[in-house]
Amino acid sequence: MRGTRHIAVVFLLFINVQDVFGSEEEGIHTQDRRLLLNDPQTLLTQIEALQRETQTMKTEMNTMRTQVTTQQTQIHSLENKRHEDGITGGKPHHEPGGGVNTLCLPHDPDNASHNFPTSLQSAAHVYGDEYEFTYGNIARDDDVPCAVCHLQSATSVLMIPAKTTCPSGWTMQYHGYLVTDNDDSGWHVTDFISLHGDPEYLTEGARQHNLNGHVLYPVAAVCGSLPCPPYKSGQYITCVVCSL
Repeated sequence: MRGTRHIAVVFLLFINVQDVFGSEEEGIHTQDRRLLLNDPQTLLTQIEALQRETQTMKTEMNTMRTQVTTQQTQIHSLENKRHEDGITGGKPHHEPGGGVNTLCLPHDPDNASHNFPTSLQSAAHVYGDEYEFTYGNIARDDDVPCAVCHLQSATSVLMIPAKTTCPSGWTMQYHGYLVTDNDDSGWHVTDFISLHGDPEYLTEGARQHNLNGHVLYPVAAVCGSLPCPPYKSGQYITCVVCSL
């Protein structure tokens, strides 16, 4: 019985010692936490972490804005229906008279009345267009296609030379390069047109025939009355078509 009583006492003392040590450790941990909260370095670390989280949120918001803008542009493009594909044409480069504007001619022309005109001395001519340069998918002397498009939600359409972006509030339809006839002596004026930045040729059967007619060349800047800078001598002029 005496031995059993000793074991019981030792056991009880062991448990009490554990309780005492446990209470001391909890007190130490509580004190450590108080010290950490009062530590300037800890507060600085927490502030820096919050700043990083804020910057991450700003980046994600900017990404979301960009995605929304892209989707709006895609929706707007889907609303814009291509009305007609055609053949680009105009007056031949070697004739001084005739029209100066570039035309988008249909693939299925209708004949004029059999009695038109009733009398005639001379007539102007319309030729198909040819590229006089190589770029991307097109080669020199390829025939030039065109398209006439309908913008359902636009009230104004504007071509801006020497720009590839639209003013604030406007929607870009496409951007590309300014083209027109050559400046060689004896060649005559035509209008400036905005060629799409990813141009196409008419058909495989209309490639590089070199029949001339209404021809298209890039347009380069010339310093003088055109200020340089901001322009550079010889730089090719870009363009953008915008709608509002």
